[in-house]
Parts: sequence; C-alpha cells; structure tokens
Amino acid sequence: MMKAIKNFMNKPWTWGTYFKLCGVAMGLWTAIAGAYIAWAKWNQKKALDKMIESNLEEDNI
Repeated sequence: MMKAIKNFMNKPWTWGTYFKLCGVAMGLWTAIAGAYIAWAKWNQKKALDKMIESNLEEDNI
C-alpha cells in the first residue's frame, strides 16, 4: 500500500491532474456554499413564520 502511494506521489502532475483537482475543489466549495445558503434560507423562513405568528396573536388580542 505504501509503495503504491509513494509511486503515485512521484508521478508528475499533468493537465488532467490539475483539472481533476480543480473539479474536486469546486465541487466541495459548491457543496459547502449550497449548504450554507440553504441553512440561511431555512433560518429566514423560520424567523418570518415566527414573526407572522406573533403578529396574528397580537391581532387576536
């Protein structure tokens, strides 16, 4: 196993290697950014629902 890793690390980086690395990095960044945006939207909707509910309670009083 270690020999395979050492042989892999000794190979020069090609355009394909850079392309794969950029694709993986972009995919990870997109996944993290998408999760954050989804969380922010969910938080905003939760706060809006709470505000609407409190406004309805004030109207009923």
